[in-house]
Amino acid sequence: MKKFLIVFSAAMLLFACGEKSKKGAWTEKDKEKANSEIKKVEKDLDLLGDKKQAYIDCYLEKIENSYDNFLAADSDEKGCEKLAIECGEEIFQEMMQEDY
Repeated sequence: MKKFLIVFSAAMLLFACGEKSKKGAWTEKDKEKANSEIKKVEKDLDLLGDKKQAYIDCYLEKIENSYDNFLAADSDEKGCEKLAIECGEEIFQEMMQEDY
């Protein structure tokens, strides 16, 4: 019984200390949360046409590289807005280069 408790305690400790997000390496759970939030506003991005997915990819990459996890990103509306603008500018520049 004592061995069982030790093994059980060790397993619980490992489970509790599982994978955690960090800048540039979010867990799948945090990535899924971010994607879920993007899906809520995805219709608004239709004006980007065939650049919509490039914009989404840019934004998700920027928030993952700027914040430790989804909660930190979700708590910084102004910071995320800045990253969204940066992606918009990058996509616009790409569109302008394609026209020339």
